[in-house]
Amino acid sequence: MDLLKTKVYLDKINREYARMSKDPDNIVRLDVDIMLAYVRDLYDALLSEESASVPPSAKPPKAMPEPKVEAKPEAPTVSRPTAEQAPPPEDKPAPAPPPPPVVVESIKPDEPLPTVKPQAPAAPPSFPAIPPEAEKLFEYKEAQELSEKLSNLPVADLRKAIALNDRMLLTHELFADDSPAFEKAIDTLNGFSSMEEAKSYLLQHCVMRYRWTEKKRIDTAKKFIKLVRRRYS
Repeated sequence: MDLLKTKVYLDKINREYARMSKDPDNIVRLDVDIMLAYVRDLYDALLSEESASVPPSAKPPKAMPEPKVEAKPEAPTVSRPTAEQAPPPEDKPAPAPPPPPVVVESIKPDEPLPTVKPQAPAAPPSFPAIPPEAEKLFEYKEAQELSEKLSNLPVADLRKAIALNDRMLLTHELFADDSPAFEKAIDTLNGFSSMEEAKSYLLQHCVMRYRWTEKKRIDTAKKFIKLVRRRYS
């Protein structure tokens, strides 16, 4: 293990970690790759069999002079023991196993976000089907007699064309005695520019709601619709 390189890469990893921890929300992929490269270099240094190099500033210690040993007379030769008399070999401790390798997990690339299919807009609420009886209220025939033509002359303002007694009758029979609803309907009809717009409004908001198709209201409803038609003649 190269201790010098190990310390160098540990210092780099600590500095990089301190820099990233100051702003953890802005860590980019390049920062992660740099940290991963330092970890790999540290792993290589841990598995290196070279000894750490001595810094140039360090000076080797001075060699101590070897003491002089006086020559001793040789001991008398002794016959070597046989195999049976040989002492048993000394038990040597088993070498320590190498440290397990450091496993560095590879960083997976960012997975693509799942595609979200746009939802179709919700269908607008459908109005109930208009019965034939309601359509009959809007039947129109061209006037033939002079008196009929005079009764179909255009009117500029529905509010002014309806007398007080007729206003009370229409409010009672066609709007269930709801005066604000009658006034709102007259103002809305005065704002239209065609009978088609007026017909659509009356079918959706008045005819079915106030039951103009009932027998006791049919005649009054036809007279009111005839007056409304004169507004757009």
